[in-house]
Formats: sequence, structure tokens, C-alpha cells
Amino acid sequence: MQIKKTFYDLLKKAASDHVSDIYILPNQEGFQVLTYATNGLNKIGQLDGDCGEAIIRHIKFSACMDISEIRRPQLGRWHYLLNEQSLYLRISSVADFLNRESVVIRLIYDMEDNGLQWRPANKMTELGHLLECQQGLILLAGQMGSGKTTTMYHAASKYLHNKMVLTIEDPVELVAPHFLQLQVNDAANMSYEQLLKLALRHHPDVMIIGEIRDAATAQIVAQAALSGHLILSTVHAMSITGIWYRLRSFGISADILRQILVGLGYQKMNYQSTASYVQLEITSGNKMDKLLVELKNEEKSHVAAQKASGIF
Repeated sequence: MQIKKTFYDLLKKAASDHVSDIYILPNQEGFQVLTYATNGLNKIGQLDGDCGEAIIRHIKFSACMDISEIRRPQLGRWHYLLNEQSLYLRISSVADFLNRESVVIRLIYDMEDNGLQWRPANKMTELGHLLECQQGLILLAGQMGSGKTTTMYHAASKYLHNKMVLTIEDPVELVAPHFLQLQVNDAANMSYEQLLKLALRHHPDVMIIGEIRDAATAQIVAQAALSGHLILSTVHAMSITGIWYRLRSFGISADILRQILVGLGYQKMNYQSTASYVQLEITSGNKMDKLLVELKNEEKSHVAAQKASGIF
């Protein structure tokens, strides 16, 4: 019972701080307990060797993992009721080169538990108005951990009523019971590409795609946007203009991008002593149209200069 109480206290502390991950990692004194939140890693506890190993066994047993296997990587899941709060825990375990086991716990919260704020507020409103479009592609970029998925879910929950919303993620990061949520599982032949094809047959009003990672996914998303679907997704880029170059590197033509893009966004997490907030930038309408024309003309000029210099 003491082990369960110790784990409960760790999880309660982590959930109250709304952290994304708990790390139980071996060190010279036993095991250190770290959490990862918007402000980075924080140490919240130290366990002796016996206690740390017992907690890891408790976690693995509860997540239907093999407690006798410590060397090979394992994955597990656990639906945990913390008082009245429902948490979905995704567990990953692996041993280091000294055969000391470590565990990482990803905390997946219910959408209603979201505590983020967006500034300026009118940018979230602008994003919400973009969701009134019947078709097209809305893309968000930003650093890892900046809350891009939360932004998409919040906007969809607030502004899309009586709509069929289907999500595809790898993995699911938030629980939204009013959405149809699909998760990538390559072992079960459920890749982004395959789930996108399946999603089109479900005829959703809106699709939320966790991330456009490769050319194959980008091509299917572009075709879906052309065929009358509204799609929200994220892409790795360092700015709004970087989104254009990222999609061009995936082979999406400039003309197609001008047809399907209805909004571009970039966000970053700003940290304050009292509370963190998301700085959100949205480009749409005439401003975005002007930007896309400038980027296309800049690309043409660059190609012409390369040809003139004999590179092509």
C-alpha cells in the first residue's frame, strides 16, 4: 500500500502542475523523479533503490507490461482515476547499459482540463473564424511543447458545433470525447497515410492531423483539402514563411498551396512567474494572399538566378 501511496502522491503533484511527462530515472542514490512541463525539466523527488524498483514494477503491472522483462523496451497504457480527474497514462520503459530500468509516463489530459491562455485574444478568434471555411488547409508551426495540438483542439471545440471532427495523431495527446480520435499504429498497418485514406471514407466535416511529417502525408492532405475537406494540422517550421518552404520541400506545388491554404499560424510559449501563455500569430485573408504571391515570386527569381549562373 505504501508504494501505491507514493506513486499517487507523485502523480497528484505532477497533475496539479499540469506536466506532460514524469521521468523515473536511475542515479547513484537510487532513482530520481523528474517532470517535464512548459518551463522544462524539474526534479520533484528522490527514491531509494528498493522503493524506485517497486514503483516501476507497480507501474508496469498496472499498465499490463511484463514485469519480469527489464532489458527490452516496453510500452503500456493505464487509465488512472485521480480523485475525480481522469488521466490516461502512456508508459515507456527501458534499461540503461547497467541494466537499471527507467520509466517515462506521458500524462494525457481531458480536453476540459486545459489551462492554456492565448495572446493576443483576437488571434484565437481569427483562428476560430477560419474554421467557418467549408474547405482548405490551416497550418500551425511552433517549437516542440508550444501547445500546437492544444490550440487546434481548443479552437475546434469552441467554434465547431454540430460538426463531425476526426483526428489522426501519433500519439493522441489530448482526450476529446466529442471527436473521433484515431492513433497511428504502424505495427497494425495504421500509418498516417493509411489512416488519412480511411478518414476520407468517413466523410468528416473537419480533420485534425497531428503533424505533416513527410511528402506522402503532405500529398494526401493537399488532395483532401482540394476535394472539399477542412483540415487543421501542424508542421515543423521556424516561422510562418517557413511553413511555405516546408510544404514546397514535400513537393506541393506553389499553385496548389495558393488554392488550399486558408490560414497560417506560428506560436511560441512564453513563460512568466505566475502563469505561462501562448503567443499566437495568425496570417489569413488578403495578408496571407499577398505573402503567398511574394513567396512564389521570390522562388521564381531564385530559380531564374540559378539558371543564369549555370547551376541548372
